[in-house]
Amino acid sequence: MRYPLTFAVSILMLSACQFTAASPDKAAVLLISDAETTQELRTVIGSMSGFSDVTLSASDFMQSSEVTIERRHQTNQQGELIQGRDLEMPHRFRLETNGTQCWLFHLNSGQRRLLSKTRCQAK
Repeated sequence: MRYPLTFAVSILMLSACQFTAASPDKAAVLLISDAETTQELRTVIGSMSGFSDVTLSASDFMQSSEVTIERRHQTNQQGELIQGRDLEMPHRFRLETNGTQCWLFHLNSGQRRLLSKTRCQAK
């Protein structure tokens, strides 16, 4: 009698695990890269990375779901770094979708922000 009960409990636990694992977010690319989308991405990336100004190209997030952003290096007239070597790690971002919403995930910190004006599709 004990084995059928154990078996039933095991089946219920497995099905519960599958039920709670709702559709996970998938890597995504932009549907369109217009001025409004680029501005939203620049603003969100700036707030997540702490950069005051972020430069993106029109092709960023169009073919790849990930973008790496580095701080602009400050150099003197001889081309040498003003403050010596730059040891700051680049900031990595990934575009994700759950099918209806588009999210920006900051891989360095684990932060995630919903993008309201940006449209994307699973890659």
